[in-house]
Amino acid sequence: MAEFWMRDRRVPIAETLGAELLEVGGGKARIRYPVLPAYMNPAGQLQGGMFAVMMDTAMALAAEGIATAVLQIAILRPATGGHVIASGHVVRAGRNIVYAEAELHDEATGKLLARGNQTGLPRNVFSDSAPA
Repeated sequence: MAEFWMRDRRVPIAETLGAELLEVGGGKARIRYPVLPAYMNPAGQLQGGMFAVMMDTAMALAAEGIATAVLQIAILRPATGGHVIASGHVVRAGRNIVYAEAELHDEATGKLLARGNQTGLPRNVFSDSAPA
């Protein structure tokens, strides 16, 4: 799947955010994101929706595609610059339901910034036969 990600970039929001895929496979994914001024709220901190997008993408890649039904995040501390690492892993994947969890860490300090989970419908949107 890493080759697919690099070749076809079928996750446009990840490309827009400057994502760098660090690891994918075996029900896990790690993605590095820059924390840019455009992503900040007026307090100079990463806007909450950006946490959600970054972690949702990590979980979707870990599951090789999910149509998100429920997404929950808990922001534990702010991100104010540099880079963050979103790590997602599949906890349970059935034929009809996938449950995944994610964490967002500050790359420089290693501190946990947020934790989240999602329940979704499996959709293998990353296969070569998936529609473009």
